[in-house]
Amino acid sequence: MIKLIDRYLIKSFLMPLIYCLFAFVILYIAYDMSDRLKDFFDHQIPPAIVAKYYLYKVPIVLSLTIPFAVLLALLYCLGNASRNNEITAMRTSGIALFRIIRPYLILGLLLYILTFVLSEVFVPKARLLASEIVETPSSIQMALKKAGTSEATVFLNTKDYRLWYIRKLDPESNKIEDVKITEFTHSGRKRVKRTIEAERGEYVEGFGWWFYDVTTISFYPDGSPYPATKNKKKSFPYYTATPKDIISARLGSPEMMNIIDVFRVMDHINKNSDYYKKLRMNAVQRFAAPAACFVFVLLAAPFGIFHTRAGMIKGVITSIVLCLGYYLIESLFINIGDKGYMPPLLAAWLPVAVFTGFGFYLLRKMR
Repeated sequence: MIKLIDRYLIKSFLMPLIYCLFAFVILYIAYDMSDRLKDFFDHQIPPAIVAKYYLYKVPIVLSLTIPFAVLLALLYCLGNASRNNEITAMRTSGIALFRIIRPYLILGLLLYILTFVLSEVFVPKARLLASEIVETPSSIQMALKKAGTSEATVFLNTKDYRLWYIRKLDPESNKIEDVKITEFTHSGRKRVKRTIEAERGEYVEGFGWWFYDVTTISFYPDGSPYPATKNKKKSFPYYTATPKDIISARLGSPEMMNIIDVFRVMDHINKNSDYYKKLRMNAVQRFAAPAACFVFVLLAAPFGIFHTRAGMIKGVITSIVLCLGYYLIESLFINIGDKGYMPPLLAAWLPVAVFTGFGFYLLRKMR
């Protein structure tokens, strides 16, 4: 049963947290709309579609801003409690400092779980739906427009359970080169059902795909392969994904995938490729990134409680600088992990461990 003091501390934190998150969403929408408003008018996009676009953006913004909202909300509620001598009264009555902070640490862990679920369940789908309304040019699209071809493209068709790996794609002629398609079963455990490799492929409007110099391998339920079949030319009219779908979906980008999709792609690409290293780092980082919710509780608590007496601004600035430093170091280690210079597990969790230890040190020092 939650004690009265815990209810009071949690309530004093949750309201500023909600206000901060609401403010971040409104600020993002206002900024983005000021940038896109002319495009909306020029293309005569109905207000209902615009509203739907920004509705899809809400989970994306929340997943990025929850840790910083935790920081600001905790600074506010603890600073307010300190100014009103509530912290002093609690400690005078024999309540330990860690006991005061405990509800916020538990909330930090719960927000870690919430942020992770939000990032994996809602954000990838929201990004895809938003990109269908307003297509934001990606680096791969810009390269295609400039050079006419691209480097390896990975496209995961989650509707039909097909993974495409294309070495070269020409969007002008609807032709591809050096393609491998892995088909998965639709029910139960998603095992590999068939692989199709072809030297060339061509999409024909209104018909589907033609592949040339094709090698097809089907698999038994136990994973053992049937004998490979080879064809000079073979049609796949039931393959509905067009070159435009492959480019615009941008599922080769980890931002468009959930963690299951990432692992599925990793199983079917070259383990020594740079793209595999990037996906491997991204997969581990997905578990580490939401931990900022817990870390920021530890960094905000000491300054919210103690520095408000010397000046609230000093405590706020110090804790914000520490959190920005956390993100800077996290980004540095992600780049190191992407290039394979450090094991992904270490690169993702080392900043979390260091700043968590530093937060506990600050609490112990200021006790």
